[in-house]
Amino acid sequence: MNDAAHILICFHDFNRGGTERIAIGMARRWVDLGRRVTILCGNTGGGVRDTVDPRVEVIELDPPIHRSLTSRLRLGPAMAPYVEKIAPDVIFLPGNFHFPLVPALARVRGQAALVAKISNPAVPSGLAAYPVRWLLRHYAHAIDGLAAMNSGLEREIRALVPDAPVTTLYDPVYLDASDSPPQPAPDGRLHIVWAGRFEPQKDAPLALRTIAALNRLAPARLTLLGEGYLRPKLEKLAHKLGLGPDVLAMPGFVPRIDQWLRGGDVFFVSSVFEGGPAVAVEALAHGVPVVSTDCSHFLHDIMTRPEAGAIVPSRDPQVLAAALLEVARRSRPAPATLAPLIAHLAPEPCADAYLAWFDKMVQHRRR
Repeated sequence: MNDAAHILICFHDFNRGGTERIAIGMARRWVDLGRRVTILCGNTGGGVRDTVDPRVEVIELDPPIHRSLTSRLRLGPAMAPYVEKIAPDVIFLPGNFHFPLVPALARVRGQAALVAKISNPAVPSGLAAYPVRWLLRHYAHAIDGLAAMNSGLEREIRALVPDAPVTTLYDPVYLDASDSPPQPAPDGRLHIVWAGRFEPQKDAPLALRTIAALNRLAPARLTLLGEGYLRPKLEKLAHKLGLGPDVLAMPGFVPRIDQWLRGGDVFFVSSVFEGGPAVAVEALAHGVPVVSTDCSHFLHDIMTRPEAGAIVPSRDPQVLAAALLEVARRSRPAPATLAPLIAHLAPEPCADAYLAWFDKMVQHRRR
């Protein structure tokens, strides 16, 4: 008999963010393996509801709760009676964003193991670090298990809460099976690809300043794939920097970035912080090297060969532009050269590792 026979995933909505998409993808595998999976959400908006396997039950709060500055504080208490009625074996919170649900869910979990994924650096810099440290210590003692997305995040948690039940579990990366060959840029420019939400964490303005600096070194163009509330600010900055349509494209959100990667010379990550940028793995799978700010322990885990690109400790656009130029002028590596760096991120082994962890946490909870 499976210990985690019924898995409950709790999240705010079906946002296009990575944590929700990864949870939905793993749920499909867990159902394939005979587990029952339920998703409890504040509302079904967000854009990826239709990607949920039909065998997964989706329960929306009544009345729904939509995102706001205080919505996560209301979400946990509103979910609590549903959790009592569902009576799962394990309750899974798929990222840091959902940590405010912990106090309310911990009070009503019964025999269910309450587990959470650490999806981003646990403690921000600056004054915000002090309350976050206190909250994390408080939450950690109410949680049966924490899964860090990479070894660096696990070290962070162990340093902050030495007795925290934390382990490293990698997120699966879902890749396009197409083996279409690379498509060089038709205009002879270096083609830099960027993907993400237009919000402060991703720092798309840095990408614009970097492509402006790169064009002072060599002809290049940047494709920004994504959408968000900062688009007007980005468009204004692009105009100020003189980035015309031959240098900058902003086609909006796209469901798959593979066709752009096949035509790219380098994939660029400009984020302030990241847990595990899956789009960087997609780039490596296509043989596209990555240039990134030093924003993620995860990238240090996988970019262990020079052919993978470069992690740049500076956020100076000129320094980043020089790194992009250096990497772009190298011979593009074959996907098979980079495949061993990301082999451990295949969907089925990653989802199976989570399932084994769920079973273990349920066993500990029941004891």
